[in-house]
Amino acid sequence: MSVIDAAHAVMEAAPEDTAKRMAFYERVADGELFLVLEEEPTAETAKPALFEVESESYALVFDSAARLSEFTQGPTPYLGASGRQIVAMLAGQGIGLGLNLAVAPSSMLLPA
Repeated sequence: MSVIDAAHAVMEAAPEDTAKRMAFYERVADGELFLVLEEEPTAETAKPALFEVESESYALVFDSAARLSEFTQGPTPYLGASGRQIVAMLAGQGIGLGLNLAVAPSSMLLPA
């Protein structure tokens, strides 16, 4: 179980507790995440692979390279960065985050 999984479990156990919800988001922001890319990054660009869910765009992030590999089932270009850096990169574009989708207890969609 990862740090993000543990914080997610605490948040889910007390959905009305704002402090526990904020602690979860702090773990996501401060932790290293692996962002799925459309192609190998260059010095100037890193283009996230986007997925549509109910007319909303999401970039996929995982809290470990192993979880990314489990989800993609093969070699996939990615960028490792803090959650805070990834959110800053996507800010203002209407793109949410798909966190650990289908591979962890912390699997969830975070809206833009």
